Formats: sequence, structure tokens, C-alpha cells
Amino acid sequence: MLWQSPPPMLQLDRQHLHLWRIDLNGGADRDYWQCLSRDERERAERFRFDRDRTRFVQSRGSLRYLLGRYLDKAPVDITFAYGPYGKPHCPQAEHLSFNLSHSDDQALCAVAHSRLVGVDVEQYRDLTYFDSLSRRCLAESELADLARLPDHQRQPLFLQYWTCKEAYLKAIGCGLTRSLTSVHVQLHPPRLLAGVDSGDWRLHLAELEGYAAAVVVDGDVLITGYLWT
Repeated sequence: MLWQSPPPMLQLDRQHLHLWRIDLNGGADRDYWQCLSRDERERAERFRFDRDRTRFVQSRGSLRYLLGRYLDKAPVDITFAYGPYGKPHCPQAEHLSFNLSHSDDQALCAVAHSRLVGVDVEQYRDLTYFDSLSRRCLAESELADLARLPDHQRQPLFLQYWTCKEAYLKAIGCGLTRSLTSVHVQLHPPRLLAGVDSGDWRLHLAELEGYAAAVVVDGDVLITGYLWT
């Protein structure tokens, strides 16, 4: 995927999806804190470490700025409502669907028109209790794919499976309230995903050095990658 600078005017229809890459080390020229709602500030204050608090504020503030561009509103005027499992949506524009994920210093935000969408990103890293974790999260076919690889390639593949599954569960609004084993992923082309419903789900992998990342959307779309600066 080519990450490019966005055009001055953003146009989004049902045939397209915009995927934004957000560098959480940037944004020093924006006062993200001031555009957050009271509940977002309270959530930020609950973070134990300053680094985690700062990254939450930057990712959430960036989401407000992005949605403001689509809706022609100031970031502070964006309002959120939440589904039963915490997935946010914007009552001011129900046709606009979005999802945000961040890991370490990178965040991804997917924005679609009248389609369910989920995104997940995970930094490649050493995983504690990897063997038991993979058995709890992967289907038998996925475990078999893992077993065919040399040791140093297994954890990156597991994280790629993880992002695909979590992106789907976020798209349907359940998050990790459902078992990851309820989602089946085929990464060999054609990439396929099957979950707890019979929707027409499409799986896309995002190229991000040092990270596994995936987008799941209901239906066929063209994806454009933008850099948020």
C-alpha cells in the first residue's frame, strides 16, 4: 500500500475506503487535549504511564480532526455514541463509519461510507506464553500453518492472524467479547475471512514496517492510504 498525502478536499463514497496512518510521535502543533470530551479526558487520566496517556490523547485527538475534515466541523464539536461493547459511532453522520487502532507509536484509522469496518494494528514483539496463547486464539488450520514455519517466523504470523480476527470483531461491534477461534482466516491468496455471521466480509492487509495490520470491511471497496500529518 502506498501511503500518500491527502488532497485538500476529501470525498468518500460507498465504493472507497480511506485508511489513515497516524504517527503518534507527531502532532506537536495541535492541542489535542483541548478538543477531547470530558469522558475522554477522564479516560486519559486513568492511564498509569505518561507515554500511554499521551498516545491515547494523540490518537483520539487525531480521530476528531479527521472526522472534522469529513464533516466540516471543528474537532471539539464531534460527538460520539457507543455500542453495547464500546464501539464508537458519530450520531452527526450515521453514514460515516470508522474504526481506530493503535500500537506503540503508530495508529491506523479506517473511514468508510455506509459500510461496517474494523481495523487493528499490532507491533511485532516477543509474546509471553506464545504456545498457549496461539492454541487459545487460532483455529486448527491456522495452527497447522504456524507449525510449518521456522520458530522465528511463527510469532509474526500469529500477530497477523490476530489483527485479522480482531479487525473483524471490531467491525461487527463485539471486540474481544467473542473468542478469536470463532473467526477463521486464510492468508494465502485469495485472502478470506469467515466469522460468526454470513456477511460479505473482505480482508485487507496493510503494509506497515514493524507492524501487523489488517482492515475488514463488509463488501468490495478500493482502499487509499493517507498519511495524517
